[in-house]
Amino acid sequence: MDRRTKASLNRDKAVRLNEAWGVGAVQARYSDDGHWYASLARFPAALFDAHGYVLFATEEEYQTSPHIRVGKQISVPKPGISAIPGYVRVADSDASPSLDVDIHTVAATEGRRRLVLHLQRERNQAVVCDKEKQTASLDCQVCGFSFHCAYGSAASDYCEVHHLLPLSEVEHTTRTRMEDLAILCANCHRVVHLKNPPYTLNQVTTLLAK
Repeated sequence: MDRRTKASLNRDKAVRLNEAWGVGAVQARYSDDGHWYASLARFPAALFDAHGYVLFATEEEYQTSPHIRVGKQISVPKPGISAIPGYVRVADSDASPSLDVDIHTVAATEGRRRLVLHLQRERNQAVVCDKEKQTASLDCQVCGFSFHCAYGSAASDYCEVHHLLPLSEVEHTTRTRMEDLAILCANCHRVVHLKNPPYTLNQVTTLLAK
């Protein structure tokens, strides 16, 4: 594979992972091994490898990071971006060119002032089961939509999970608790994130009632 083709594939992977993993970066770069990337110019920006990502909220954070060398390219010492504080490992990920990710799970430990888009689409059975026990259903907590009722058994364990506490407000690394999460349908989840900071669930309920 020539360099131009590989660069094109890496750009495509970065865009697709940024969207599929709900990172919300304005600019995204991908590298299989997490060592070499094209430079960044628009923020928040993210560097991806095959298993996760690092998000830089501002240009200052990026330029002053002691964990990368910024020039015409970004050089990351071994073992790569996975060693950078704030790296988010995404479980069971597949960053191949045929990437087809619509649901995923993220590491339970999150935080340290990363402006991560506060949404993940979950099918982690432990999270789903615990949240279902707490809410008694997986129906959207805003509009009441049920994936199970709409699509049957094929979607009986599906929901979208929203972080009620923005990760950008977390001072220290924290472990996500069930009460920090809300179950939403895809439509309500998108509306929540139409602005920054996100709408509250009550605000979206009010919008829906208009």
